[in-house]
Amino acid sequence: MADLVEFDGEALVGAPTVRLSRRALITGMAAGTVFPFISSCTTNPATGSNQLILFGDAEVASMAASAWTDMKAQTPTVSNSRLKNRVLNVWSRTSNGAVKAGHIDPNANWDVAVFDTDDVNAFVMPGNRVGVYRGITELTENDDQLSSVLGHETGHVVGRHAAERLSVSTASQVGLMAGQIAIAQSDQLSRYGNEIAALGGAAMQFGVVLPYSRRHELEADRLGVDYMHNAGYDVTQSVRLWELMDANSKGQRPPEFMSTHPDPARRAQQLRTYINAKGYALM
Repeated sequence: MADLVEFDGEALVGAPTVRLSRRALITGMAAGTVFPFISSCTTNPATGSNQLILFGDAEVASMAASAWTDMKAQTPTVSNSRLKNRVLNVWSRTSNGAVKAGHIDPNANWDVAVFDTDDVNAFVMPGNRVGVYRGITELTENDDQLSSVLGHETGHVVGRHAAERLSVSTASQVGLMAGQIAIAQSDQLSRYGNEIAALGGAAMQFGVVLPYSRRHELEADRLGVDYMHNAGYDVTQSVRLWELMDANSKGQRPPEFMSTHPDPARRAQQLRTYINAKGYALM
């Protein structure tokens, strides 16, 4: 099964990690052809964020295809037709909220699977693939909260977060490899090569990769609220959802700076502020 990246909910699935060989990186840097980083920066029209995008949506979707197929083959799906229909109905209504915002294609095909496990989780994979675990449907108290979950997943798609995360991860590998080459070529630095490499890897992880991931989560939260509002759901229930998630994960989470996800209590507070600022409700 392809490597899976924490992405969403509490530990959600993202794009498979791409690892380039040392020879490929060295050859590419020497030829000046490893990735045109500067020209690959773009602004996402839905979020307004500047993004480093090195991979097209179709390319990332192709990378995730086998992981999605494996997951559906290895994880049981619910036989409860009432539960499945509930998820599909809320999905249809919420995704239509994104259509109303002009953020997704109304004719796009989506593959939504409801997995029969206790995981309090949901995730999105590139290629319009959405997974929802029974556990998250049992935690949510109403369809409004479930819409918040599914709106969040739609936000990841609109935000092109899989492509950006994969791009940042790949760019980080290139940067670290370039640093290792420079250290190896320096007589003075090479004696401390292992220590410097370890510090560089930690700095890249905690200073670049994880902050990007947390930013993605907050962007998806806000977009999800927009789609809830467009769909006629009670947006205040998105705050309640994260209060429930906070209570459910007490004592189980690492400090925020070590996590791919912002603290649930902070997410609830930021959503409350966003809802008030947008005039969706007064909280």
